Amino acid sequence: MLPPGHVAAGFLTAKALLHFTHPALSAAQQSQLVWWGMFFGFIPDIDTFIAFAKEKAFFVKNQDNNHRKQFTHAPVLWFIAGMIVVVLAPSTYWRYVGLLLWLGSWSHFLLDTIQYGIMWIWPLSHKVFAIKDREREFKIEDDSFFAYWWTFVKAYAKTLTFSLEVIIIISAIYIFIK
Repeated sequence: MLPPGHVAAGFLTAKALLHFTHPALSAAQQSQLVWWGMFFGFIPDIDTFIAFAKEKAFFVKNQDNNHRKQFTHAPVLWFIAGMIVVVLAPSTYWRYVGLLLWLGSWSHFLLDTIQYGIMWIWPLSHKVFAIKDREREFKIEDDSFFAYWWTFVKAYAKTLTFSLEVIIIISAIYIFIK
């Protein structure tokens, strides 16, 4: 999934958490938590920049540099980090930040599991679990930036993940403007 879909999923995760738990927090704090949710929905992909650096380009052709094989795509680490924040939190606000650290990042992993796969039981195994088309590779021969990404987007637009991403983004926009 692309960054807009992960950010939108983090937004929806934060909104759902706040809606169903009704925390005793100010409107400003709740708004900040939504931003945290959006950030944590995207942040596991920070490893993309490591992959770009290894490739010395803004795309990844060598699947050995696949960012989903990095420790930042290991859900157990995000769960532990979130629970540490929850346990050590000095206030309700920071407990919610910890919950969003866990839940926002896991929204990312659930979406990546649909098509690309995630190492759900790392460090016990490096096995990647996916629902469909595990680690689908797009065969792109062109090394120029625009040609690569144009070819990628055309192929990606034909996937189940793309359809879901569009639905998530439209849902987030609807809830945002509502």
